[in-house]
Parts: sequence; structure tokens; C-alpha cells
Amino acid sequence: STDFKVPDFKVPAMPSTDFKVPDFKVPDLKVPAMPSTDFKVPSFSMPAMPDLKLPDAPEMKPPPAADKAADDAAAKAAAVKAKAKEAEEAKAVKDAAAQRAAADKAKAAEEAKAAAAKQRAAREEELRAAAAASGDGASEEVQRILASAKAESEQVVADASAAGRQLTSAAKAEAGALTSEAASKASAIRSQAEGVASAARREASGAKSELSSLRSEIASLEQRGAATQAEYDKTFFLNFGKRGELKDEVKRLKDDAARATKKADKAAKAVDKTAGDLEKAEASAAKAGEQAAKIEADAAAKAAKVTAEAEKQAAALSKKAEGEAAKVLKSAESKAKAAAKAASSSGSVLPGAAVGGASKIVKP
Repeated sequence: STDFKVPDFKVPAMPSTDFKVPDFKVPDLKVPAMPSTDFKVPSFSMPAMPDLKLPDAPEMKPPPAADKAADDAAAKAAAVKAKAKEAEEAKAVKDAAAQRAAADKAKAAEEAKAAAAKQRAAREEELRAAAAASGDGASEEVQRILASAKAESEQVVADASAAGRQLTSAAKAEAGALTSEAASKASAIRSQAEGVASAARREASGAKSELSSLRSEIASLEQRGAATQAEYDKTFFLNFGKRGELKDEVKRLKDDAARATKKADKAAKAVDKTAGDLEKAEASAAKAGEQAAKIEADAAAKAAKVTAEAEKQAAALSKKAEGEAAKVLKSAESKAKAAAKAASSSGSVLPGAAVGGASKIVKP
């Protein structure tokens, strides 16, 4: 049988755990008062730091004299160039006018010659027509008279024209030599003066550039000095290391500004000097330009006189030749008219009487 019963047993009662802490009072202990800890730091003040601000640097502008001298020199240079340009333009206008006048004169002369030739041709044609109306023999004789006179007159005119061309050609060569020599002298004078003026301009420009650079340097030093001083003022007074570095930097900037100021003073004096030199150089260049222009003008006048004299002589030769040719033609016309008249009235003509040849009888 598997039936099993656990025997009954009782656990003995545990002893009572009630425990009462006996009354206990902590004795009243008074801690003695601590001494007063109030402590006042004695007041003291730092000695006043020296004022390390950079002194205000003088404003570096060119002195009024330097500005005025530079401006005057520039104005005079511009005036010289303008005057030279005006002179060149006036010369060009004058030359163009002279060329037009010469061309008009030559054209008028050619037109006069053409008109005279046209008149002669008209008279010759009238004589030929009259001779033709008188008969073949008279016409042939008139043709011979007129042809001989025409050839002689043309030769006279041609010889005079050749002589005139020779005169004008020689005169033009002489005039060209005069103007060329004058142009060479004038160019040398201008070149030398312009070289001096150009050097003076470079010197003046360099002085002004140096002064401007120094002014920029001083302005930069002032700005850096002000910024460094401001940083120094804001730095804690016990930060001796940084304050010392800033103090040295302020001093260095102050010294640099002083040196730049001295250089700027010298540069301003250089601006004055170079401006004066430039003014003298420009004045000298202006005088040289006037001298060169006078040389060219004198040579041009002399060349024009030589050319005009040659043209006058050539015109006189041409006029004389035209007169001689006109006499020859007039004489021939008279002879031709006489021959035509004789042929018309008698029915015969004796050409020998007119041209110095053998007699020829033409019967109607």
C-alpha cells in the first residue's frame, strides 16, 4: 500500500522580537563661535600706464607749391601741344590752298591755250573754205601757207614750253632741297627739345608717384597703429606678455611712420624741383618748336619765291612764244588771204610770191 501520512508536528513558537530602544538624550553641546572671517583686500590702484598712442602723423599732401607747379607744368605742356597741333593744321590748310591755287592757275592756262588754239583752228578753217571756193590751185597754195605757218608757230611754242619746263623743274628741285634741309634742321631741334622735356616729365612723374606711395604707406601705418593701440588698451593689465608685445609693436609703427614722414618731406621737395625743371623744359620745347616752325616757314617762303620766279619766267617765255606764234600765223593768214583773193580776181595765183618758190600759173 502507497498511502503515507505525514505525521503531525508543531513548530515551537519563536521568542518575541519586540525590542524597545532605551530613551537617550544627546547632551547639549555648544560649539564655540569661530573667529570672524571677514577680510577686506586692501585697496590699491595700478599706476597710470604711459600713453603709448601713436602721435597723429601729419597729413602727407603735396605742398601747395608742388601741386601748383605740377599743374602749371601740365597745363603748359598741353598748351604747347595744342599750339603745335594748331600750327600743323594751319600749315596743312595753307598748303592745300596753295595747291588748289596752283592747280586752278594751271587749269586756267591750259584753258586759255585751248581757247587760242580753237580760235586759230577756226580762222584756218575759214581761210581753207575761202581758198576752196576760189579753186583747187588757190586751196592748195593756202594749205601750204597755213601748214608752214602752223608748224613754225607750234615749234616756237614748243621751244618756249620746253624752256619753261626746264626752269620750273630746276626751281622745284631747288625748292625741294630748301624745304628738305629746313625740315631736317627743324626735326633735329624738336627732337632734342622733346627729349629733354620727356626726361623732365619722367622725373616729375616718378617724384609724384614716390610721394603718393609714401602717403599710402603713412596712412597704412596710422591705421595699423590705431588698431594696435586699441588692442593694447583692451588687453588685461596683468597680461604683461601680450601688453609688452603690443607696446613694442606700437613703438615700431611709430618709428616707421616717422621715417616715412621724413622720406615724404624729401619727396615733396623733389616734386617741387622736378615740377620746376619740367616747366623750364616745356618752355624750352615751346621755344624750340617756334624756332623750328620759323625755319620751316622761311624755307617754305623761299622755296615758294624760287618756284614763283621760275613759273613767272616760264609764263613770260610762253607768252612771248605765243605772241611770236600769233605773228607767224597772222602773217600766214594775210598771205593766204592775198593768195585766195588774187586767185579769185585773176583766175591765177603765183605761189612763189607767197612762199618764195617757183611761179605756177593756174588757168581757170
